[in-house]
Amino acid sequence: MAVTALAPGLSRKLKKVLETRTDSPDLLASLATLSTFYADNTPQARRNLKSSIEQRSLAINHHFLHASLAAQQALDRVEEEVNGLADCCEQIAKALSSCSESTGDIINTTERLKQELELTTQRQEIVSCFLHDYQLSSDEINALREEEIGESFFKALMHVQEIHANCKILLRTHHQRAGLELMDMMSVYQEGAYERLCRWVQAECKKLGDNDNPEVSDLLKTAVHCLKERPVLFKYCTEEIANMRHHALFRRFITALTRGGPGGLPRPIEVHAHDPLRYVGDMLGWLHQVCLL
Repeated sequence: MAVTALAPGLSRKLKKVLETRTDSPDLLASLATLSTFYADNTPQARRNLKSSIEQRSLAINHHFLHASLAAQQALDRVEEEVNGLADCCEQIAKALSSCSESTGDIINTTERLKQELELTTQRQEIVSCFLHDYQLSSDEINALREEEIGESFFKALMHVQEIHANCKILLRTHHQRAGLELMDMMSVYQEGAYERLCRWVQAECKKLGDNDNPEVSDLLKTAVHCLKERPVLFKYCTEEIANMRHHALFRRFITALTRGGPGGLPRPIEVHAHDPLRYVGDMLGWLHQVCLL
């Protein structure tokens, strides 16, 4: 009996079916799942098995899609939020970039202003030093011209002399015009101060000439010492002082000669005019007493 050869395709399928292990876990699980919806083992059911499996698979997929719809919507919302966050991050990045550029400009401006401030501070210090070395303050000018003679007057006068000396140094530089103008201005202040000081010394010495026991103050000594810087004024002042002192002593001598002391004691020197020796002795004694004062 001759053996009929099978078609190659059918032979492969038959071989594959025969080689399939019926005890494999995957096959058992598939059969268990198939038994849940394949109830009637009829020829019609077997012919429609593939269609039934596909419909079952389609139903499972529909169920999966329906079940995953909420998750998909949640993922869509998350995606929208992520996109929103991405847009916000992009805007923040742009803002930071803009702020960085603005901050860079501000930092550059701050550094420039800081350098200008340092330069201005240095110039201010230079101007302050110049004003101190070459200018009088309003208080010093007032002390030289208006206020009573005192310590402030002599301090201002000393400052004038210092400025006058500084102007001589300034003349050695290329600022000769400024030095000459400042020197002329200080000369006006200086001469006016010395003339005022001379008048004050004369007035003070006139007060002293009226006293029997004059006490010379330290302020008057300082004034006379300052006047030595102007020999003409000093000489004029000393002559005036000598004349006032002469007139004061002359008046006191006439008083002692004709009137005597207060209340008639001591008695007038003329009382002893009849006694030449005592008369001359009393006059010499009075002169000796005056010279010791």
